[in-house]
Amino acid sequence: MQRKGEMFAMGVIAILIAIGGRQLLTTLGHNRTMGALLAAALIFVALRQLRSAYDPAAPDARVEVTKAGAYFVAALLALIAILFPARWALGSCVVAAEVAIVFDIITLAARSRTAGGT
Repeated sequence: MQRKGEMFAMGVIAILIAIGGRQLLTTLGHNRTMGALLAAALIFVALRQLRSAYDPAAPDARVEVTKAGAYFVAALLALIAILFPARWALGSCVVAAEVAIVFDIITLAARSRTAGGT
């Protein structure tokens, strides 16, 4: 039940990113210093998560590294969209964030099915 709630919350976040992601990046692009610092902090956190997700002994290490890598790419594209505002950068950042969240939802659903949940 807890995973269903988490998947629902991530779905809501994905919808909110789809609705307002471009506007948020545009707003952060107007204040480039603050936006760049925020995006750099996101990159730092995503990189630390990527490093901690790698555990060769874990059976789901590939899934965790792929998921963390997707969030890292989204954070990197956010920095690019803030520093070099172009249409492709704004759209690619939003799409990368959406892909990361959807992949996260899929992995949660797969875990609940293998654990015997419905």
